[in-house]
Amino acid sequence: MTILTRFQGNAGIIVLNRPERYNATDLKTIQEISIFLSKCATNNKIKKIIITSEHSKAFCVGGDIRAAYDIMKHNDLKLAPIFFKEEYKLVYELATYTKPVISLVNGLCFGGGMGLSMHNKLRIITEKAVLGMPETIIGFFPDVGSSFRFAQFPKAWANFYGLTGNNIAIDHALKWNMADHFVLSKNLPNLLNALCTSEELDQIINQFSESIPSSVIFGNDWVDSVFSQNLKGIFTSLKNHKHPAAKKTLNDLLTRSPLSLLITNKLLELSTSLNLKQSLQLDYNIAINFLTSSDFQEGIRAQIVDKDKNPQWTYTFDNINDEMIKKFFTSHQEHSL
Repeated sequence: MTILTRFQGNAGIIVLNRPERYNATDLKTIQEISIFLSKCATNNKIKKIIITSEHSKAFCVGGDIRAAYDIMKHNDLKLAPIFFKEEYKLVYELATYTKPVISLVNGLCFGGGMGLSMHNKLRIITEKAVLGMPETIIGFFPDVGSSFRFAQFPKAWANFYGLTGNNIAIDHALKWNMADHFVLSKNLPNLLNALCTSEELDQIINQFSESIPSSVIFGNDWVDSVFSQNLKGIFTSLKNHKHPAAKKTLNDLLTRSPLSLLITNKLLELSTSLNLKQSLQLDYNIAINFLTSSDFQEGIRAQIVDKDKNPQWTYTFDNINDEMIKKFFTSHQEHSL
């Protein structure tokens, strides 16, 4: 079983259970969660769903991209669209479920893991939570509706996190509606038990919540000025900016897939006018097109398979045109959620 489930008090509990993969989700994981949600929906004794992990280091590190690499390498693309479709449908189901869905995030939470958490009714994170959408590092884009959440960030910080893939500061996640409450990890077991026996969710969570921790990400002012621009302006400003972190950030961006950066930049521009369902549909269109992108396969190879951290991207800024970018956003009937 890729998840463990149980009923405790008036709660249905989902424990992510792929410890050897740091709870990375595969199609079976997605399907098992969806089946459990269906059972709980018709059970009048169940008043809430809690998603958690017992892994000491991870909530969920995202989708099983090593499996995606194998699919692309062998040119067997039949299963991949099914995975993305089921994943995005589950993300929306969790967000709109008829009963409150509570995520308890302790440890690594990237990509698909964020999809299992950031849109839920109540999102609790600890001091050990490490949040991020690092997809541009592997030649992909920040999906699972993250652009819908980034649209609620200040523009500069949406660009910063979306383009660089850097970890999202806990205080930023809490301030800008990517999470709701901060609870110390040592208190999670008691919080979970309390949630299972009470219907006063906000009251219980508030009893365990701590004040928002502050953090500095390279100095906020320079990020505000640099990343509020378009992509070309961001690169120009990073080259000229005197802040010591600007050079590191520039070097980081130069290692990202240019194709991923351009598509992410366009997605973040569009996301300000989209609801979650529209955002997920757009993500699906883009994801399907990425399956045939050599850069996506190369990014996974460099980061996950061979781990040489030296991707050889096919595309450069000079050989990508507007028409190519437009095609990634094109909707096809067979690609509807």
